[in-house]
Amino acid sequence: MSDDRPLIGIDVGSSTVKVVVAVPEPHRLVVKGCGEARHDGARKGIIANLEEVTAAVRIATEEAEAMASIPVTHAVVALGGAPVVGKKSCASTPVTGRNLTVSNDDVNLALSRCAAVMIPEDYRVLDIIECGYALDGQPGIENPEGMAGRTLEASAYVLFTTRAHFDSLEQSVNQASVAVTSLQYEPLAAAEAVLSPDEKELGCMLIDIGHATSEWVVWSEGMVQASGTYPIGGRHFVADIATVMKTNTAGAELIKRSVGVSLDRHDLDLLGIEVPTLGGHGNQIADGRLAAQILYERAHELFVGIAKNLSELEMDRTPRAGVILTGGGARLEGLDGVAETIFAHHARIGMPRNLAGEVEPVAGPEWAVACGLIRLAHKKKQGPMERKQLEGGIFNRLRSALGEIFEFGGGNDLH
Repeated sequence: MSDDRPLIGIDVGSSTVKVVVAVPEPHRLVVKGCGEARHDGARKGIIANLEEVTAAVRIATEEAEAMASIPVTHAVVALGGAPVVGKKSCASTPVTGRNLTVSNDDVNLALSRCAAVMIPEDYRVLDIIECGYALDGQPGIENPEGMAGRTLEASAYVLFTTRAHFDSLEQSVNQASVAVTSLQYEPLAAAEAVLSPDEKELGCMLIDIGHATSEWVVWSEGMVQASGTYPIGGRHFVADIATVMKTNTAGAELIKRSVGVSLDRHDLDLLGIEVPTLGGHGNQIADGRLAAQILYERAHELFVGIAKNLSELEMDRTPRAGVILTGGGARLEGLDGVAETIFAHHARIGMPRNLAGEVEPVAGPEWAVACGLIRLAHKKKQGPMERKQLEGGIFNRLRSALGEIFEFGGGNDLH
């Protein structure tokens, strides 16, 4: 890829496509344009209507092109949802470099074996995230290249997804006349936009609350420790309100934005929101306290569910730097407070950071994934040392060097 090409990220969410176009300048990324389009072509985070999603990608890219005056011909694209599974893995290989020093090929082979021993049928590798190395049994090595030894062991966090999920997303973008340069896991992209290196080093959890599902990733000592998906997203909050309040989706959205989830608001008992009745038979006044209670219960269920996921993985303690919430579902007043109650740690809403140019339209948590994608694209265009620091950045190098092992499954089951 030529270094003068723009940086483009496309977040194909369960209800919305978001596109960000940026150009690199010394010491900063400058946002030139963005675009957004809604769609109803996904079910439970999986593409169900390819044509509808492709149409939304086309509309969003055309909007971004018009704003940026830059053609959208290629992009880094985000992928998430329940079909993405992550697992830690270790594998070793004999050192084959000159004078028994670790070569680049040795590192590639060790990492590839981390994935190869565990690729299930009909899955493919989405990403391989380096977690450290050991040389002749000595752990704690970050970059073993050039070091002397006989056996190199790699530790990695490997992300898999079904071939159908991978291919349908790629196809939806390609059919909109945009070439997919790579696919990146949604919460890792969001993390690139909103987290600091200190937060990853101290340990934190990012929860990206989408329309249909919520993806989460835990870091400790700068490394990914665990990830997962919980089947609650923003649409569940809206559906709860619509069902109990007997209103339509637009009315439920209005109630959600007006009320939030905090039960301590002093004006809840006085708050009434006029919304349509279900079926279009006039309007009604929705009770603010009841709406807040409904939204709180769903938020409580979401965070308790994720906390149970952590407990099942024997990760009972929330990392020291706390919880960061991103995604469109994070735009719910008081949601960070509910997270703090459940995880007993500080929580904040993650906003895209360190961007210049047209930043106001992409300043919210719902733009974290798309903004993170342009940062990932920028890191890939930098030198070897910068790429080495990129979580998951080694995957394209491995795929180029080792080919088909990353394309098709056939190994042991994930569990």
